Amino acid sequence: MPAGRRDLPHNPAFPLAIAAPAALHALVPRSIWLIANPVSGGGRGAKLLPTVRRAFAGVGVRQTLVTNGPGDEARCVQRALDGGADTIAVLGGDGTWSKTTGAIVELRAGAQCRVALLAGGTGNDFVASIAAPSRAWVTMARLAAEGPDQLLDCATVDGRHVLNVAGMGFDVSVIESLHGATFGGALRYRLAALQQIFRYRPLSCDPGDGDGPRPLLLLAIANGRRFGGGLVIAPQADPGDGLLDVVAIEDAKAMRRLALFRAVGNARHMGMIEVRSQRVRELTVYFDSPPVFQTDGELHQAQSASVDIACVPAALRVVTPPASSRLLASSPAASARSASRGGSRSPSRRVGAASP
Repeated sequence: MPAGRRDLPHNPAFPLAIAAPAALHALVPRSIWLIANPVSGGGRGAKLLPTVRRAFAGVGVRQTLVTNGPGDEARCVQRALDGGADTIAVLGGDGTWSKTTGAIVELRAGAQCRVALLAGGTGNDFVASIAAPSRAWVTMARLAAEGPDQLLDCATVDGRHVLNVAGMGFDVSVIESLHGATFGGALRYRLAALQQIFRYRPLSCDPGDGDGPRPLLLLAIANGRRFGGGLVIAPQADPGDGLLDVVAIEDAKAMRRLALFRAVGNARHMGMIEVRSQRVRELTVYFDSPPVFQTDGELHQAQSASVDIACVPAALRVVTPPASSRLLASSPAASARSASRGGSRSPSRRVGAASP
């Protein structure tokens, strides 16, 4: 079993192939609270909430908290913990999941309170790295009540919490261009990205891989494999291995940029000459001036021209299927196939070793 992971005992006779709970939890029912973001996925969260509530009512969940606006996840987490929650189910997307898990980590509750991720957002990319059946409401309710969990990492970039992927460069320009867009889903990101391919001005950066400062198209700090609604930026990333995958993509001419973008969509970019990848526990990257960066889709201004990056190992307990059920679905190849432009992947090219 990989370091930093823990699965509760699996009982093959248990219905729906869900692992049996630990002995303590067989005697003491879990206290599960549901947090929902009604505006996630362009209002998808509100539409899904009645169905999700019915599914969770089937395992005795009565407590539902609805976020009132951006950042309200922290209030909801505090209230759930004050109410005795030992499992919080979160209906939303990558941004909602990030803010909720960030609040749990900030409150030092990662060891005592599990998280179940329910897909109600636009991209829902992080769950591709853990193979959770995040749209199967009844199954997720039963997993939240009686299933296993994994110890998973998170990251910090310039002191900001990251659950899935943070980035500097091209992806920031795409997110900025999406402000006020009226069409949704992965298509929204792809169309905006295609526009930026021909407009983006590269960012000078030393990503700490030994090749020095140079113009970059993108610097991605990946705990999970996917971002942007199915782009497999880090095919080998594992959110439970205690390391982050840092992927630097050097700038190129417009048509080569287009080829790189298409390759990322198919998880085939790691062998391209412009791409460098390293696995690290911590790293400092350097820019000419404080960059704007994104954490799970949220934009921030860095405090200085040097940005510290760190993995926070085993920070969260995330509800997952039994290990035997998620091995195939969580493979890098499966992650690429599940992306909206699925495909095969080429081996990752590593140019840096993990930090000591």
